[in-house]
Amino acid sequence: MLLFIFILLCIPSSLALVDSIHDTKDTGDLYPMVWEGETYKNFVAFNVYNNYKTGETITEPLYSTRFFISGSPRVEHIYYGLYWEATYRDEDQYPDEEAVACAYNDLDEELTFQKPELFPQFRIEVGESKMSGNGTVRVKCSKFGGNVRRVSEALSGCYYNGTVYQINEEWEEPNPGNNSSLWKLMSCQRSENGYFENKLVGCLFDEIRNYTFFENKTWVERVEYRLNEVSDPRYKRQWKKCVESEPGVVKLEKFPEDYEPVCKIDNVIFTEFYDDDVKGVRWECSHGRVKKFQCIVGKNHYVDMISPEKVTLPNGCEFICNPQTNIFKCDESLAMFKIEGKPRKMRKYKGSRFGRQY
Repeated sequence: MLLFIFILLCIPSSLALVDSIHDTKDTGDLYPMVWEGETYKNFVAFNVYNNYKTGETITEPLYSTRFFISGSPRVEHIYYGLYWEATYRDEDQYPDEEAVACAYNDLDEELTFQKPELFPQFRIEVGESKMSGNGTVRVKCSKFGGNVRRVSEALSGCYYNGTVYQINEEWEEPNPGNNSSLWKLMSCQRSENGYFENKLVGCLFDEIRNYTFFENKTWVERVEYRLNEVSDPRYKRQWKKCVESEPGVVKLEKFPEDYEPVCKIDNVIFTEFYDDDVKGVRWECSHGRVKKFQCIVGKNHYVDMISPEKVTLPNGCEFICNPQTNIFKCDESLAMFKIEGKPRKMRKYKGSRFGRQY
């Protein structure tokens, strides 16, 4: 017993056990907060901590739960057709999302993970637009009230090489082949079924022109030739015809200098003008095509269609020259005209508009 007491007294003080486990200055006093889990409110996840010494509960914002976007603001995510970035308030680091651009298509996460090379090409910056649906829809990215929005606009017209053209609009396209001076003339037209169609309507040829009146100058002038029409735009006896040599490819066919285009109507062949007394029309032969030029009233009176005039006939009728047909306005039917169909009977109005009587 005395030996044991002696051994204890001989232990150096540096090896003596210190009761530091119950010291009031340990880590429990330095970090009294205990994590109790997460709570969610208004699309935000909060970390919940409890101070075990004071009983106070503290919540700190963690991340937004609307799209579960967190981390660096440089990391972008696509949701509902927009590109979103994580943002935080400076004063309390409250999380939120901010739309910074628009998406051309709504891409799911699986697709962007499998083919990341497709991800950048679907981005539309604010102020830009792209076409989708083969040109039937224009997708715009804009800002309204400080927020980014994507607007899809349905378009009507012809879609060709990334551009939408309105009905009857014409535009130029390069002609496949080695001749860079020959172009195609395209037009947007509506088919018989009501669909919009891109149609080839002519050729455009770049001619080199020289100007030597004051000084020698050279420039390129683009001359138009309508499809399947023989024409001489500069009246130099250089007759040419625009034809489609193969689908989508045009070429100009040259004719001899002595070529004379003629027209034919009702078995009558003419080159310039032909007076048709039966129809009351002066026909014009324009580049091999028959066009109505004027109307004929009687034998020597010609009525122009550009500035139409009403001609009063001896029988009291008025004559109007129309590009489609000749018009006679008469108060009463004439024996010389045959009325086809059942004419509509006009009812005479009597009384006020509140009590009509017929």
